[in-house]
Amino acid sequence: MTDNASISMIKKSIVVFVLLTFALSSISWFLLNGAIKNIMLMWTPGIAALVTAFIFFRSVRDFGWGPGKVKYLAIAFLFPFLTNIITYGILWLLGLGTYTGDWHTTIIFYTVTPLFSIFLGLGEEIGWRGFLVPQLAKLTTFTWVALISGIIWALWHFPMTIMGLYVAETPLWWSLPIFFMGVITFSFVLAWLTMKSGSLWPAVILHGIDNYVTQKVFAPLAGGDMISYYVGESGIITLLVMLVFAIIFWMLRDRLPDLRVSKTDKPAG
Repeated sequence: MTDNASISMIKKSIVVFVLLTFALSSISWFLLNGAIKNIMLMWTPGIAALVTAFIFFRSVRDFGWGPGKVKYLAIAFLFPFLTNIITYGILWLLGLGTYTGDWHTTIIFYTVTPLFSIFLGLGEEIGWRGFLVPQLAKLTTFTWVALISGIIWALWHFPMTIMGLYVAETPLWWSLPIFFMGVITFSFVLAWLTMKSGSLWPAVILHGIDNYVTQKVFAPLAGGDMISYYVGESGIITLLVMLVFAIIFWMLRDRLPDLRVSKTDKPAG
C-alpha cells in the first residue's frame, strides 16, 4: 500500500472512530441511568476503537497491549499524587479552602475502588490512547496529536456536563471552558507517555488512578464555598498546575519517536 493510500485509510478510520464513539455514547447520555450509564459510557470509546480497527485494519495490534517499560508505568501511577499534592498544597497555602481531614480508611476503599477506576479508565483509553493517539501519530506531530485527541476527548464529555451530570458544581460558563482546557493539557501528558512507551497501559493507569485520587482521596479533604472553582475538574488551580506539566512534556517532545507514515519534509514538534 502506498503512503497516500495508507494515510487516506488512517484518516477515514479516525473519522469513523469518532462518529461511532459519539453515536454509541448517545445511548448512555440519553437513555441509561445509574452505574450502568457510567460503565457503558466509559467503555464506548474502547468498543468503537476495536470495531473501527477490525473494519479498517483487520487487526488491533497497534493498540499497544504490551506493558512497556516499568518506569513509564511508575510515572503514570505517581503523577496523580504529585499533581494533587501540588494543587491542594497551593489551595491551603493561599487560604482558599479548609482542610477537613476527611480520610477514607477502609481496606476495601483503598483496593477495590482504584481497581474499578482503572477498569473504567481502560474502556476510555483503549479508544483515546490505544487507537486515536497512535493513528494520529502516523499523520502528524506530537503537538497536533495531543491537541486533536484532547479536543475530541473534551467535547465527548460536554453532553454530560451540559445535562448537569458531570462537573456540575460550578455554572456552565465556568465549568465548560476550564474543563475543556484542563482535558487538553492532560492530553499532552497522556499522549507523551503513550508515544514514548509504545503502550496504552501508562495512560490507563494514569487515567484510572487520577480519577480515584482526585475524586475520592483529595476532594473530601478540602472544604469551602468556592472550592469547586479552585480545585477538581473545574478548578483554576488544577488547570494551572496541569498547564505547567503539559508545557514540560511538550518541551520533551524531541525525545519521542517519529511515527508518521510519511516522514518527508518533517515539521517541527
